[in-house]
Amino acid sequence: MGIFQRLFKQRSSKVFLNISKSESGSNYNSRSEIINSIADRIATQVSKLQPQVIRNNGNGTVIKNDNLARLLSTRPCKELNTSDWLYKIAYQAVINGDGFAIICYNDDYSEIKAICPVICSNYRIFEDKGILFFRFIWSYDCKEYTLPYDFIIHLKDRPGTKRFIGSNPNDDLSTSVDMLETTYNGIKNIVKNSANLRGYLKFNNFIDEDDLKETIKNFQEAYMTSENEGGIAGIGSEYEFKELSQTQNSIPTTQLSFFKTNIYDYFGVSEKIIRGEYSENEWNNFYETKIEPIAMKLSLEFTYKVFSERERGFGNKIVFIANKLQYATTQTKMTVMQTLFDRGFITINQGLEMMDMPSLGEEGDVRMVSLNYVKTDDQSLYQTGKENNNASN
Repeated sequence: MGIFQRLFKQRSSKVFLNISKSESGSNYNSRSEIINSIADRIATQVSKLQPQVIRNNGNGTVIKNDNLARLLSTRPCKELNTSDWLYKIAYQAVINGDGFAIICYNDDYSEIKAICPVICSNYRIFEDKGILFFRFIWSYDCKEYTLPYDFIIHLKDRPGTKRFIGSNPNDDLSTSVDMLETTYNGIKNIVKNSANLRGYLKFNNFIDEDDLKETIKNFQEAYMTSENEGGIAGIGSEYEFKELSQTQNSIPTTQLSFFKTNIYDYFGVSEKIIRGEYSENEWNNFYETKIEPIAMKLSLEFTYKVFSERERGFGNKIVFIANKLQYATTQTKMTVMQTLFDRGFITINQGLEMMDMPSLGEEGDVRMVSLNYVKTDDQSLYQTGKENNNASN
């Protein structure tokens, strides 16, 4: 934590500022297994994104392999690899509406040493004299820190109604989550009571009140709890058990489905995505509507916060890419591979990688082009060996 503490020391949290405009939030520990499952599925797919540092120039796009690129692609901070790092940021963004990571520099601020995700028990983004600041209580040590907002990677989820922060699902889904929990409790009682006896004891002889209460208590503990899995009781001749008929309540599957679908729709996922039973088209829809927007947000946020205006002017940017063919059928992979390969867009090894096959080494690092394609101005030369004089005039 040396880098972290050094950064906080230089940007002390004890500076008192005149807060003119601000918005605050808090960490939401969801008790809903459905919301936690949704956050896990989304964050798991985000964790598969591959960060790349690129530069666009007159010669095209160059993928850089500098210190920053290696940091992002392997271990952005000491305690997390890239996959876990992305998962943590995305999970917090889904579950709380905001995910944060702090950019940590070396002593002279010339190089980024780490980008550390933080879980905040409380946080506030505020503006003071035209400058944005981020004040938060770090769950790790329960201390309060204040940093310039430019030091913060901030992934927002559903930032529709707020200026600085995203929307917390606890506010938007409180009714659905409460009703779903109530329904679950009802199901729990149905299951619990399904094997229990219900009735009264008829004593054949006179018995005093204390003995009556003790007998009833013993009978209840022995036969009318969830431990009586068989639902059978054994009694002597001193009393009789008169069973009361019970109407077995059915599990309210319709209500369950309604509330679950409402929560799924809010997060933009389906039950098939949660269960991992999706088709190629269902996966593509999920990626395009949920994962791709997160990748774009990450790219824009990292590019702006990591690079200076001058560096951005030279075409430097950070992008987060995904293998969209990961869940494609073999036929789809073959079609895409053949189309790209015939036009020389990919090498033999890249085509083999699409098909999850081993490369051919240096022998496969070549591009092949089909001779069935020709420039429109060169059609006569290609077909007859002679130039089209009319075209040249």
